[in-house]
Amino acid sequence: AALEVAKAGVKLAGKENPTATYEHCLMRVRSMTEKGLINRVRAIERAAGKHCVVKMAIFKSCLQDEDMWELAQLANGALERLKALLPPPSD
Repeated sequence: AALEVAKAGVKLAGKENPTATYEHCLMRVRSMTEKGLINRVRAIERAAGKHCVVKMAIFKSCLQDEDMWELAQLANGALERLKALLPPPSD
């Protein structure tokens, strides 16, 4: 997952959008309920913003790192749909 995050342009996204960082996403994962995390995945996908691919890749990585495999699978599905819609930001 880390390689996928790196490919998605995490450094550029983190500079332009502070909510697109691993630290921010990890804080979210650790502080939200399961229902809140499901809603967060849906919100990132629905917004389909400039850094949505990066955000979702980071979010998926955080979920995996916290052993939340079912939620990570949900995030992975959303990530694949987003990647089909939007390319990752370029440097």
